[in-house]
Amino acid sequence: MFANPLGLLALLAVPAVLALHLYRRRFEPREVAGLFLWAAQDHAPVAGRQREPLRSNASLWFELLCAALLALAFSGPRSSCAASRGEHLVVVLDGSASMQAADARGSTRERALERLRERFDALPRGSRVTLVESGRRPRLLAGPAALEAQAREALESWRPQAVTHDMSSALALALQFASSARLLVITDRFAPEAWPANIELLAVGEPRDNWAITHAARTLERDDSGGERERLFLTVASFAAKAREFDLVVSSNGREVARSALTLAPGARTHLALAVPVGAGALEVRAPPDALEIDDAVFLAPPLDRPLALRCEWPLETQRALGLADAEGEGLARWRALVPRSSEASDLERAHLVLGAPRATSGPAWFVELAELGPERRDWLGPFLVDRTHPLLEGVTLDGAVWSGDPQLRLAGAPLISVGDVPLLSEERAGARRIWRLNLDPQRSSLQRTPDWPILLANFAELRRAALPGPERTSLALGQRFVHRPGEEVAGLEPDAWLYTLRGPQQTQPTPERELRARSVLEFDGFEAPGWYDFAFGERVLTLLGVSFLDAAESDLRAAGAGRRESSAELARIDEELSWLELAALAGALACACLDWWVLSRASAARRS
Repeated sequence: MFANPLGLLALLAVPAVLALHLYRRRFEPREVAGLFLWAAQDHAPVAGRQREPLRSNASLWFELLCAALLALAFSGPRSSCAASRGEHLVVVLDGSASMQAADARGSTRERALERLRERFDALPRGSRVTLVESGRRPRLLAGPAALEAQAREALESWRPQAVTHDMSSALALALQFASSARLLVITDRFAPEAWPANIELLAVGEPRDNWAITHAARTLERDDSGGERERLFLTVASFAAKAREFDLVVSSNGREVARSALTLAPGARTHLALAVPVGAGALEVRAPPDALEIDDAVFLAPPLDRPLALRCEWPLETQRALGLADAEGEGLARWRALVPRSSEASDLERAHLVLGAPRATSGPAWFVELAELGPERRDWLGPFLVDRTHPLLEGVTLDGAVWSGDPQLRLAGAPLISVGDVPLLSEERAGARRIWRLNLDPQRSSLQRTPDWPILLANFAELRRAALPGPERTSLALGQRFVHRPGEEVAGLEPDAWLYTLRGPQQTQPTPERELRARSVLEFDGFEAPGWYDFAFGERVLTLLGVSFLDAAESDLRAAGAGRRESSAELARIDEELSWLELAALAGALACACLDWWVLSRASAARRS
């Protein structure tokens, strides 16, 4: 059989070679005195229109054989002992951390690998494999169209630990290699109705009881006496059908600094606040091992010491109306109570955030302005149009608030809160500086008497704090973005030289290292594993980062299951690039061409001599 039968058309080269040997160039008659100067072997026919008798010689046969062998190679010969028609197996592996769930009988990952190896064993000779791992950024584990041995080797280092994600991007990548052919998806949840008919679904999960730390934060605060204290805020959830008693242990460099005994009812969730010594360093919080090990530990780096300088230039009457100053006019005491690590700036140049009209300044000040209102007033009870995507309005509901303002006023900047076509709060960006403007009458509004006002004041301050030089946070959840604003470490350097290094996780040997470049703000969201990371500039370590797995959806293993659904499509077929018959034909053609050259060169040398 032939993989490319049209290649046999190349046999037309055989009669072409014969024609070249039959037709010679017609020579002009020359009168000479005698023929004794020309020997018989000096007859050298050249291609032309004159037909001459076909002369059988080695060159003719080598050329005919070379043309025939090339035609055979072009046609792609196959036989039962040659390379067979193989398959292209395209697999999407679920990279979710829940694939690591394990018990005494083994893990979901091991079952997935076992089933995949069985598929490899059943593939015909000459098949190829493409492996795609799903995640927030899907990646190729092997391929495209890798050899089976390469795919097996890639599977040995596969460690699924991604947070909850949409698998559609991984499917889109895999379909580029499978086209309309069958695609195999291996996951731990059997939901055939969620997948197209051309996808073969193989679920290898199993429901298991699991307990997880789903939230963790570390703060540096001031107590009532003005002293500093550190606290951990933790949320522990039960995704199990039975109750469990266990201890959460907080340690620093292997030394226990706190412990909490818990009793969790089935499906319950509990919140903890633990005091730890100030300056305790890097902290790890661990629970006893269960079905999913990755969610039993969190890594909390020391909190950032980023003090914020606040200033208020509103009249004292306005401060009192908005609850910022008490009856004795105690400055910003109430606002500072909402904002940890804050102080009152002595002048505008030193202030980070100013409540007052924006002015030109050489300092880093951002402004919150009460816009000048006209004579007309209107009270609004809602409905309010709130930009929920903006971090300034996180936690703000405006339920029950009466907002009074000027219905004719149009604030500069992008509206964040509006009622109808009237903007009530806007944001203007002027380079690195922000200006927030409020269309608000403090004497008539009830906003300052609702829970939304202190939330809004705290959000103003924390957004400003996040924009200070340095990292926004040092304790992150897997999947969160790390943001760093260059500070004094880049002083005197051109932006092209702003090269940072991220080393970690430290538990991995050898420790991976990445180089990150920054122009104005460095943003990185490529953390793939929980643990400790060093963030450095040159040889100087700027900060320690703790990355934890905090994903309640992945920790809930109760919906895991097993099952299989066949695909309505066939597997993609693939031919081996060259069979041994093609290689033999090509080698024979090359040998014939070399022999023809050798014969012709010997004859030419004989004529010259």
